[in-house]
Amino acid sequence: MLKTNIKLIFVYLFLSNLVLAGCGKCQINNKKDATKKTSALVISVPSNGEIQGFVIASCSKCNLGKSTDKKCSIGISVNDKVYAVEGDSHNEKESHKQDGICNAVRVAYVSGKIKGDKFQAKDFTLINSPN
Repeated sequence: MLKTNIKLIFVYLFLSNLVLAGCGKCQINNKKDATKKTSALVISVPSNGEIQGFVIASCSKCNLGKSTDKKCSIGISVNDKVYAVEGDSHNEKESHKQDGICNAVRVAYVSGKIKGDKFQAKDFTLINSPN
């Protein structure tokens, strides 16, 4: 009986070690490579203000709720806060087409820095619809 209990304890310890330790093959690397683009959706602004990834983009006045804006301008929304985009010029003629920024909420790939209520874009690309 004692030998059986000892064997069961060893088997239990061995199996629990496998379950808790995992396989060890996961190579998680949390270091960011500045040259590699990410596929992440930006849901918050880090303390340094640097963001890179996908965001909601549209006209701040028409679709993102900044009714205090005097004219149409492109903005991004991160965590329910709207930031005016600096460093990107949108085509005014394209803005009022069916999928333009004044008529549609779009997804954009961005990189840059948030300062105050403005987003200083290094890269700003509206994503086109899949073909």
